[in-house]
Amino acid sequence: MGGDTVLLRVTVVALEPSESCLFKVYFGETFNPPTLLGKGYMPALAIKTILLGQLPYEFLAWRALQSKGNTKDRTLKNYKRIAEYWLDHLGNIPIGEIKRADVSEILQDIAKRSSGPTANRYFAVLRGALNWAIRERGYLRDNPVKGIKQYKENPGRIRWLEYDEAERLLNACKDNPRLFMFVSIGLYTGMRASEITNLKWQDIDFDKKTIFIPKSKNGETRTIPLEDELKKLLEKWPRRGELVVGDYSYHKVFDRAVERAGIEAKPERLTFHGLRHTYATWKLRDGTDMRTLAHLLGHKTLAMVMRYAHPDLERAMGMPRLEHKAGGMITLRSPNENAEEEKANADKALQR
Repeated sequence: MGGDTVLLRVTVVALEPSESCLFKVYFGETFNPPTLLGKGYMPALAIKTILLGQLPYEFLAWRALQSKGNTKDRTLKNYKRIAEYWLDHLGNIPIGEIKRADVSEILQDIAKRSSGPTANRYFAVLRGALNWAIRERGYLRDNPVKGIKQYKENPGRIRWLEYDEAERLLNACKDNPRLFMFVSIGLYTGMRASEITNLKWQDIDFDKKTIFIPKSKNGETRTIPLEDELKKLLEKWPRRGELVVGDYSYHKVFDRAVERAGIEAKPERLTFHGLRHTYATWKLRDGTDMRTLAHLLGHKTLAMVMRYAHPDLERAMGMPRLEHKAGGMITLRSPNENAEEEKANADKALQR
């Protein structure tokens, strides 16, 4: 053609003959189904030309944009690894030809080589990508993997703190004020670590005693109560910018604090995420109903709450409330207050 520009004419029709057919004409663009679909068209060729391998990448890119940078780098890396896995195993299959049996077989292999919960993580990305293809892009009408049962999660992975353990942990954090505040917010709100690092002063209403979380992991906003003890700590916390704590690499310092506190792994070691389990258990113990707890934690379903609290539900519900604690919880004090009390005790000892 000697470098001449070729104008393409593409006729786009609806997925189903029963629908009112859409006829659109494109000029000067390469025929690319995702591009056309992104502009609102529904080509009949979509289910034959869009390969499964590209779907998780499109979905995760869209999800990353929706989270506006709130998704941790480590989480994105995990998602990318899972997307690459599906690309390697089912990447060349058109989305309209996905067989539930093929996906089930792959998940069984993952569970055999790793674990059932790991297979669930891989399945969640694939299922989420296909649901997104239906809801956001109109690539499909039904999810071809609908009905595949997930593996049972291991309840032994859940580790939460008793009140005395939480007090020991806070004491172990007192030499690091930033870690102390980070842990205090986690214990008293059940917020995710990413939500705490993104918490802004403007999201805290000290008069109404509420904390507004603009966008959580599930993409929805929520407002949670600000406990009196935490309110006192935050009022004393220096304001050095719009963020309360800010981006914080807490993993190593948190692990060292757990070790100093003498908190044993039974059977699993405590991670920062375990503070959400702790919050959920304390709330149940204090009489909070499951639907309210689902809202406080930012979960869409009660099933997610049960994953947090189910293994210890009967135990938590059967334990007496600690009325001498604030709201059934521990009393928080800042590192400075601890130091002042220690000095006062030392002075008393010298006077004896």
